[in-house]
Amino acid sequence: MPMSDATQETPATRVAPGDWTALLTLCLAALSGLFSVLALVVALHGAPPMVTTAAHAAAPPWGTEARVEPPLAGDAPRLLVAIELLMPHLPRGAPFPRAFAVAVALAAGDAEATRLLLPLAPAAAEGAPTLRRLAEEFDAAADAAVLAEMGFGPDAGWLARRVAATMRLGATVGAAGTPGLAALRETAALLAAGDAPAAEAMLATLAPGTGAALGGWRAGLRRRIALDHAQARLSALALERAQAVAP
Repeated sequence: MPMSDATQETPATRVAPGDWTALLTLCLAALSGLFSVLALVVALHGAPPMVTTAAHAAAPPWGTEARVEPPLAGDAPRLLVAIELLMPHLPRGAPFPRAFAVAVALAAGDAEATRLLLPLAPAAAEGAPTLRRLAEEFDAAADAAVLAEMGFGPDAGWLARRVAATMRLGATVGAAGTPGLAALRETAALLAAGDAPAAEAMLATLAPGTGAALGGWRAGLRRRIALDHAQARLSALALERAQAVAP
């Protein structure tokens, strides 16, 4: 019989189960890579890490004794890198949360180093004004303290502010004044001499209400003192550890 000219239908191609599995795996891998990139972008451009929490988490319990054995030679490079990473930030006034978080991570397990780093947490998060800036801004803070001593709040009017400024000026040139005015005069002189710890000690003699009026300015002074103190101790520790492992 002659062959039929009718077109024969070709069966549809079916995807093997193994091909579907490979395609699904590829899609999941692509999504995972996309989420990783998004997480990295958020980490780089997001809010600074919680430096205080990180520092305390890395610190050993205060009730326990620090390790008494000499530091291992392998620990020294990590600690030296941590200290060198922080040193450029300490004289400045800007916050340094990321450098601080990295330094704490590098010093983790070293009780002595971590306890030197802990007092830096507030300055790392908020910054610490330089001594020069503190001296420049002291007049406004001192006027607020005099207003508080006079019984006025921060919303005092122009006349009260002028009286406070005049009283402080009089104390500066030697006029008789209150103990608070004398303490503020001495504080200004100590700041001009570059002695921040002595200035803070002088402010500690103020009455509680007068001292509280110094508010954020005094908090900045305390952060600067903590930074300067830590800078000296961290430098000494770095030198000690470097000499201990030097050949």
